[in-house]
Amino acid sequence: ELEALSSHYALLFNRRKAKLSAEQKSVFDGKLKEVQQIFDLSNEIDAGTDSNKGKTVERGNEGSSDEMKNLHDSSVGKAAEMAAGFTNALAGLAANDIIQRTTGRLDSLHSEGVHRLSEMCCFAVSQLLTFGKSIISLANKTEEEEVDGNKVNIEWPEDVSAKAKIIRINVQTMIGYLEAVSNSFVTGISDVTEAYQASIKGVTAESPTAVPKTSVQEKASAFSEHLRADQITAIRFINSKVIPLNYAGAHTDD
Repeated sequence: ELEALSSHYALLFNRRKAKLSAEQKSVFDGKLKEVQQIFDLSNEIDAGTDSNKGKTVERGNEGSSDEMKNLHDSSVGKAAEMAAGFTNALAGLAANDIIQRTTGRLDSLHSEGVHRLSEMCCFAVSQLLTFGKSIISLANKTEEEEVDGNKVNIEWPEDVSAKAKIIRINVQTMIGYLEAVSNSFVTGISDVTEAYQASIKGVTAESPTAVPKTSVQEKASAFSEHLRADQITAIRFINSKVIPLNYAGAHTDD
């Protein structure tokens, strides 16, 4: 849907540009280039904007601008909950039971971490689509038109670059939340592994048995690497979905 929106407004942008004078075309191209530079998160820019702009005007509990933070908070809390007190959970167990219990907890942490990252990535992309539609709706709306009550009402500044900077700031914030969630599950895996190592050491010291020395640690290491890789993939995917907003962000009713 983002790609379709981008293609549509690229066409409108170029049609409008074709009707302009050489000087006006230069201005149009400048707007597009500026938006593209702002949306490139590898660029260092002055992101100063009016902090009251780009915020959702709430209708009841819908369209909360804090939803990504809520996803972050619940996910970080879940990771901590799954890792908390695991040393006590292993107390008094035999070596094989310790291994089985630890393996199960690591599997759960990994699965939950992947699920949470996927959920946050999907929300981030849907938020980008909301931004794009809102900007286009604002540009197309005339004073005589009534505001569609089903559309998200976002307060935007008039300046094109200011709109782009608001989107950039939101994307960076969402990516920051996603990174924190990934790190929280990696930390949870590390905490569970440490609890396992302490427990298995105590059991084998009392009654030496043939316990695999690396299987649990290898699983934990692999799961941590998978989560880090998923984090990188999610961030790249979100960044790639900012690009289709170039023409929407540069679109104005001037």
